[in-house]
Amino acid sequence: MTLGEQVRDFIPVEQVADAFVCALTRTDLSPGQAKVENLGTGQPQKVREFAEFWWKRWNAPGKLLFGSIPYRQNEIMRYVPELSLQK
Repeated sequence: MTLGEQVRDFIPVEQVADAFVCALTRTDLSPGQAKVENLGTGQPQKVREFAEFWWKRWNAPGKLLFGSIPYRQNEIMRYVPELSLQK
């Protein structure tokens, strides 16, 4: 993998699914009215930290090869949701 310095906000898929299910019963929206909301944990972390945590947690064999591939051209190094604007 790359050096893993990219920052992301990893969120369990169950939390995203719950948000979709809750959206089905909202009463504050009108038909045809779009609503955009960001989802996230509010705890951004480096890809490397995420990979190391889960590698250890799952007791995975082998090892992670940080820096074995280069970053993509125009790699977005920080991609996290803005949660402070949520109501």
